[in-house]
Amino acid sequence: MDKIRQRLLELFKQKSLLIGRFTLQSGMSSNYYFDSKRTTLDPEGAYLSARLVLDKIKELGIKADAIGGLTLGADPIVSAVAAVSFSERKKYRPLPAFIVRKDAKQHGTQRYTEGYYGMPGSRVIIVDDVCTTGESTMKAIERAEQVGFVVTAVLCLIDREQGGAERLKRYNFIPLITSRELLSDPKIQEALEQSGDIERT
Repeated sequence: MDKIRQRLLELFKQKSLLIGRFTLQSGMSSNYYFDSKRTTLDPEGAYLSARLVLDKIKELGIKADAIGGLTLGADPIVSAVAAVSFSERKKYRPLPAFIVRKDAKQHGTQRYTEGYYGMPGSRVIIVDDVCTTGESTMKAIERAEQVGFVVTAVLCLIDREQGGAERLKRYNFIPLITSRELLSDPKIQEALEQSGDIERT
């Protein structure tokens, strides 16, 4: 898993780390931004993201019937996890995916979730691409619980370490990569300082 994690970390640095002035979804200002989909929708990035998630689930012995998360950040991750878990089913248990809508469907089933249609009591993992304060992740958890799912763990690819871990700790929060790791390169630190010192690591 170390090689997979290290390569994915490098991809995030190369493809997803943007330096400038940004307003985050949480309303916070920052001089860096992780555009995760530049990596999770990349062929190699999608595969590595899925492998890292599946390896962590296997390593920790997390029991789950499905994996899902809030649209749009989680969509490429859970889709890749489902596909890789099937293609490499000798190593992993195939894991169905679901997507959590931000608003309930107005027709048909009128559910908040799409994809996996488990019974109440089904054990699920919630995944997010980037966690800052945990607000969007909490919304996915609440929607999953509304349809009767039991959340056994919460994974995020990148933890910005700005309060989300504390908010989500009762749900077995597991960050796979931290912003501190992604920003530790001296060249990145120099670029951040030149961008205005809004945040330092």
